[in-house]
Amino acid sequence: YTHTHTKETMGGPCFCDGRSFHSMDNFLQRPFTLDGVEWTSCEQYFQAQKFDDPAYVEEIRAENDGMRAWSLGQSRKHRIRPDWEQVKVQVMYNANFAKFSQHADLREELLSTQGEIRAGGFPFWAKWNAIILMRIREELRSERTPEQEARLQRLKLEMGRFIL
Repeated sequence: YTHTHTKETMGGPCFCDGRSFHSMDNFLQRPFTLDGVEWTSCEQYFQAQKFDDPAYVEEIRAENDGMRAWSLGQSRKHRIRPDWEQVKVQVMYNANFAKFSQHADLREELLSTQGEIRAGGFPFWAKWNAIILMRIREELRSERTPEQEARLQRLKLEMGRFIL
């Protein structure tokens, strides 16, 4: 038995306020700079950060296709950094924060939402991608209502075990 992974089974667009948002997809190709380097998608950055080997990180960074970057990230021929399980949510948060803060159109679309964000994919990442996106949305607001501030503090607290 083999399972074929697609962007849709891995996540794809997120849903909020009765609408679908492709801007919230980790595979969306919108270049951003993080750690002084340009990345083409959040997924590409995330997969590359798993590894200690700079040459393999660069091989993943050179791959512009998100599914191919994901596939390279599944390799066990290269050592995964020992703290990966502790930092992986922070890594995805960093990638998404960079993407949304560096692209005004994506930021405005995220800020146009109000309700709970629902992400797809594997249960762990459906939960954490939604939390990450809602936290970033509240952080990027220039002004927050008391309810939005309370939501931001709750999301930060929930992410606390993954933030170093």
